[in-house]
Amino acid sequence: MISREAITTILFDLGGVLVELKGLPFRPEWLPGDHVDKKVFSYWKHSEAVRDFESGRINIDIFAERFIMENTLDIDQETFLDHLLYWPNRLFHGVPDMLQGLRGRYRLAALSNSNALHWPRMMHELKLGEMLPNAISSHQIGVMKPDRRAFEIVLHQLDSKPEEVLFLDDLQVSVDNARSLGMQAVKVKGTDGAVELVHGLRLT
Repeated sequence: MISREAITTILFDLGGVLVELKGLPFRPEWLPGDHVDKKVFSYWKHSEAVRDFESGRINIDIFAERFIMENTLDIDQETFLDHLLYWPNRLFHGVPDMLQGLRGRYRLAALSNSNALHWPRMMHELKLGEMLPNAISSHQIGVMKPDRRAFEIVLHQLDSKPEEVLFLDDLQVSVDNARSLGMQAVKVKGTDGAVELVHGLRLT
């Protein structure tokens, strides 16, 4: 049960919540052998190179080299990074208007697993830096969700009490860990998930 009266801060995940991810992080045909049954997201999710990149431990070039080697991709680093850059495609429909409606009533923030390649695109090209003045990326704090430490760091940086924060994410494990710290958290999914929830709670 969400306590609307207690909310002072709304904390958003980005990819899959406010930002549409276009296609796949890399092309399956770059994988060796028969790629028909290969699960691209599984390679991404379980990659040590991705974890180090999105925790800020390695730079873009080292990440690209390691990821290509990890998965024996038949592609050069430049082509791989050019494709990956535009994985965060655009804001879901209704997101700018929703955020504008929330401004002035709530402190708006973001906590996203991101990296030095995608963060500038989302903050500047997609203009989320203007809409979410308290946006925080995993590569900046050195910890990825769903690790509880990521939420603890953000609560400290925002100087917020957990029960005052409404957190929206598309992964249940992140929602569960946020709730375990006392945050109000809801799983949202799809092109209208966050917008529908905000309107359903009559927050705007």
